[in-house]
Amino acid sequence: MNDDIKVNGVTYRLQYRKCGKAKCKCATGELHGPYWYSYDGNSAAKYVGSHLPEHVTKQVELLKRSAAKIKSIKSRIEKHRDEAYRDYKFAQDELRAVKALEAGERVDAAMLKRLGLA
Repeated sequence: MNDDIKVNGVTYRLQYRKCGKAKCKCATGELHGPYWYSYDGNSAAKYVGSHLPEHVTKQVELLKRSAAKIKSIKSRIEKHRDEAYRDYKFAQDELRAVKALEAGERVDAAMLKRLGLA
């Protein structure tokens, strides 16, 4: 069963467990649970209970309700990042050409025109 939910760096996992008592039902295969356990990556699993904490369920509900809006925001940010990267590359090429000019090196005619020098 993979019902993992990750919120604020903590993974919540729904699990069945054995208690270890020799005469318990779990000794013959009928496990206890399911119960939620939390994993933070640094320590052993911590018992949460049969229900998730309220802050986790609220976060999950918020993500479900906001999925379309989050997708739109992500798309807008990625577009902005890509445009900024293109601008950066453009400026980097121009700066390299100006430095080459100052050093007396050859700069192609298209770049000179782009710089307004041809």
